[in-house]
Amino acid sequence: MESGLYYDAIGIFKSEKDLDKYPHLDVARTGDVIFRDVSGDSIINGDDMTRIYKSWVPTLTGGFTLSAQYRGFDLSALVQGQAGAVRYVQFMGSSTGSNYMKTFYDNRWTEEHPDATYPRTFNRNDEYWVSSDNANTFWLRRTDFVRLKNLEIGYNLPAVLLTKIGLSGLRVHVGGMNLLTWAPDMKDFDPELEPKGDGFAGQGYPMQKILTTGISVKF
Repeated sequence: MESGLYYDAIGIFKSEKDLDKYPHLDVARTGDVIFRDVSGDSIINGDDMTRIYKSWVPTLTGGFTLSAQYRGFDLSALVQGQAGAVRYVQFMGSSTGSNYMKTFYDNRWTEEHPDATYPRTFNRNDEYWVSSDNANTFWLRRTDFVRLKNLEIGYNLPAVLLTKIGLSGLRVHVGGMNLLTWAPDMKDFDPELEPKGDGFAGQGYPMQKILTTGISVKF
């Protein structure tokens, strides 16, 4: 299983006081991501990168099916999930044209909002904490999820009604695919998004929710 080296992101420089008291790169400013001084030498460099012994491949996958019948009603469902994997996913915003995701915009650092959970706005790879040369855990997301993959609910009309209309069976049903997904660390992205290509920026096409309905008739 592949694993990678990352700077350990431990917060945001909220103010100049944070910059004064904690080691940082020369280009760092308020609103930037703090990298942990792993080596303890008060210098942030490659010696401070640590290995993460996880990859985009989950260590646990599974699922289960449910089925039930009650009088004329029937229900079937498939639930699937995974755990133990991580994905490097960045918000690729730009103050010169591209849009930021609402989650980032609402929680970004500003002088009026210094206790933000996200750093300040940035121009794609211009900042050290976004550059691919400085991979860091701020952009590392757990892809644990539980998904209601399939659901179908049907109803078979009673035989006493079918005989009146000359049918031996009639079933109506509604259903759907990918109706609900619980992924606490991937709320803005599909946890099964392809990790290669543009997937690191969340730009792949996500799973679609599909609703279906139908009628089955037996003469």
